[in-house]
Amino acid sequence: MNRRELGRTGLSVSEVGFGAARIGGILARGDSREALRLLERALDAGITYYDTANIYSQGESEALIGKAFRRRRGQVVLATKGGYCIPGQRRLIARAKPLVRPVARMLGIRRERLPAAVSGTLSQDFRPERLLRALEGSLRRLRTDCVDLYQLHSPPRSVLARDDWIQALERARQQGKLRHWGVSAETVEDALLAVQRPGIALVQLPFGLLDPEPLAGCLERAHGQGVAVVARGCYGGGLLKESLGADELRAATEKWRRVMALREAASRLGRPLLQAALHFSLRAPRVSVTLVGMRTMEHLEENLAHLAAPPLTDAEFAALHATATSPLPPASA
Repeated sequence: MNRRELGRTGLSVSEVGFGAARIGGILARGDSREALRLLERALDAGITYYDTANIYSQGESEALIGKAFRRRRGQVVLATKGGYCIPGQRRLIARAKPLVRPVARMLGIRRERLPAAVSGTLSQDFRPERLLRALEGSLRRLRTDCVDLYQLHSPPRSVLARDDWIQALERARQQGKLRHWGVSAETVEDALLAVQRPGIALVQLPFGLLDPEPLAGCLERAHGQGVAVVARGCYGGGLLKESLGADELRAATEKWRRVMALREAASRLGRPLLQAALHFSLRAPRVSVTLVGMRTMEHLEENLAHLAAPPLTDAEFAALHATATSPLPPASA
């Protein structure tokens, strides 16, 4: 596993990071012991960067990471987020997980089919006192006195323009509760605004074959400011899976024709599309960490196999970039 410098933080991290949004939760496959084995295997394989958030699986994602690494804390870089509020329904579900989880599995309930009345509607609160309270909760679940990276979770631009949250996070840093802070942004525009904020160490944003826009200056701007870039979504939220047929893609995304073009481009290079997508993000300049969401041991082993493939050559990267950014001809009737 190659390692990279994380901006100006002084931290050296694995180039692939573990996206922990889907470990734990009511609908997770297996039990907590399987999740713990997955996390331990990932670290043994050289993955040292773990990205989570206080709302992931109603806090269980953080708790599993804290338990898995309680005796190996010095070997991992922990990045978590705050800003979203867990609805009352989800807090209730979190307490009832031991009873609800087997029933949900038996009935074959899928996460995206949970009604809002059950899952609740997420809201955001970036007031300093709420952020600091969320940080304290994350520290407890992660079983650590200090988190390496603390990020605002998808803040709107009105929040990014304020200073009160910066002052609060700087106080927490001085108190030793976090080492560095950053922003997990939703758009290139938000990321560009975030990297201008004084004291920021990291920005996370969507980047990959289906989201190549950061290559048009954003990555270089962040680097020029000394801000590390963490890329998420290199697999396009699952849209680049080759098991999806054209009809399924057409129903799932407006980018379906782009996906089909990328499949053809990867095939010409002799690479599976997911492998090409991972190495496209790894090959991009100025990206410190490429996050890959993993929920099962199979996911981890598949990703390690993709990682073991030869890096993209300059010509391969250019060919994929051209396909990702070139205008597509009009769809036939």
